[in-house]
Amino acid sequence: MKVIYRGFALGLGLAVMAAAYAANPSSAPAAKAVAHKPKAAPVKARLLTGRTPPLVATNPKAPALVTSTCSACHGLTGVSPLGEFPNLAGQGEPYLVKQIEDFRNHTRADPLAQSIMWGMAAMIPRNKIREIALYFASQKGAPGQPGSPKLVASGKKLYMGGVIASHLPACMACHGATGLGLEPWFPRLAGQHQAYVIAQLQAFKNHTRANDPHAIMRTIAGKLSTAQMTALAAYVHSL
Repeated sequence: MKVIYRGFALGLGLAVMAAAYAANPSSAPAAKAVAHKPKAAPVKARLLTGRTPPLVATNPKAPALVTSTCSACHGLTGVSPLGEFPNLAGQGEPYLVKQIEDFRNHTRADPLAQSIMWGMAAMIPRNKIREIALYFASQKGAPGQPGSPKLVASGKKLYMGGVIASHLPACMACHGATGLGLEPWFPRLAGQHQAYVIAQLQAFKNHTRANDPHAIMRTIAGKLSTAQMTALAAYVHSL
């Protein structure tokens, strides 16, 4: 029964993701689109940002803005020393670019965005956005940290299996079994700070953060209790 339960929850999550891509086919992986041209050079999908990879630079030097500004909250290598600010290290480049652009145009309006990131993002020249995203994407992600065994176990059950009764999909369907995320839409959660994860889930649930494509996270977070959010945050922090 446990295998069937997890399979159903995973399938539900994949169905959510497939529906989102179906609603915006241009964001789906490009491999299918070019499969009929086997002799042509591989073409990467155009991402939500409208840009084409390469996605990750190789050990780039920290951009000046990272050193002078971003590092104060997110750390020089993207591992934040403060729980309320997210770790950016190892995050996907297209996701980071989208968030910066959403801060700039105010389509991401959760409390932390409005109070801090709207102003910070406005200081980033448009031609430097991708450079900063590439830098953080190239850094080693934050290591997982141990938490309450009971809380982590509860979060793992939700993350891996969801809740069939409330049609809550498994988080792993979009964020991966190890929490590394699926580009371009679904961010890395592994090692992310608990306080930040809880704050964002609450923002999605309250619709104060509404920059998730097709309201995927607003729908999912709306089904979560505070206790479930806390357990999930403890689990992903441990990955």
